[in-house]
Amino acid sequence: MDYTKVLKQDILNAIPQEIELRLAFLCAVTKNRAAIDLYRKSVVLSYEFQDKDEALAILDLVKEIGGGEVFFVQKSLNGEKYYRLELKDGDANSLLEKLRLSRYSDGVFVADDGVDYLNSLASSDALYAYLKGILLTVGRLKFPDEEYSNYSLQMTFSDCRYCEAVKARLLDCGIELKESETKTSFLLQSRNSAEIEDMLAMCSASDCVFQLNNILARREIDNEFNRKSNFYMANYKKTVEGAAKYIAAIERLQKSGVLQRQDEKTQRVAAARAENVEDSMSELALKLNISKTGLSRCLNKLLELAEEVENGRK
Repeated sequence: MDYTKVLKQDILNAIPQEIELRLAFLCAVTKNRAAIDLYRKSVVLSYEFQDKDEALAILDLVKEIGGGEVFFVQKSLNGEKYYRLELKDGDANSLLEKLRLSRYSDGVFVADDGVDYLNSLASSDALYAYLKGILLTVGRLKFPDEEYSNYSLQMTFSDCRYCEAVKARLLDCGIELKESETKTSFLLQSRNSAEIEDMLAMCSASDCVFQLNNILARREIDNEFNRKSNFYMANYKKTVEGAAKYIAAIERLQKSGVLQRQDEKTQRVAAARAENVEDSMSELALKLNISKTGLSRCLNKLLELAEEVENGRK
């Protein structure tokens, strides 16, 4: 199952309603999904999506918060559909300024890395909305299935400073993700199911949390079954191996004729042990209606007799 797709749908179903929170959410989406192209004095802000529902949801937010003209374009590449949102010049500038992702310095357009705004959200409801936007755009989620045996929540960033700021804000929320680096990107990742569940719950990804809990429950049932099965097999092996030495002794006594000269109780115990190899001492004693101590005494007597026969004393 594509759990990343489930995560995205969860988040799209829980986009905040308050304007301040919607702005924080869109700021994260814009920072991590949008591209800013500059040509002389022209500015173009564009978003690109593979999922139509995601594209339309962000289109509504961009129109609401930006208030300008937004171009929506559908295109195909190698058989795959892509959806592009595009704002130009004044409309692009207006939205970026509202999201605190750009400013003008001495008449020159300057793109902001978004770190100061993110840090300003510490310990606020807007931070959770912002984190939702991050998960929607750069989050990847995996649960154990036929193709993957572990839990993994990963977020990929192109900016080291921004990645460290996200890590710090998550730490404020009690979630500590591991940071790593590739040649082209910076990663925050967790393989801890409890930590992943906390992150998903914080971002209102209820369906993902439900599925994660189902997987954890199934694994616990499987583990309990395996524990009991291993315990049973260990006891079974111990019983069979323990019975084997008595069976060998009984066969030796039968061949030598010594067994036939023993008292009725000893012969009865020998016959029962030979016929019920898989029975434990308790089960065998119950079938013979004798105590475990009495059964053990008879079986040890058979071992001693067999040893005497082997040594030629019988």
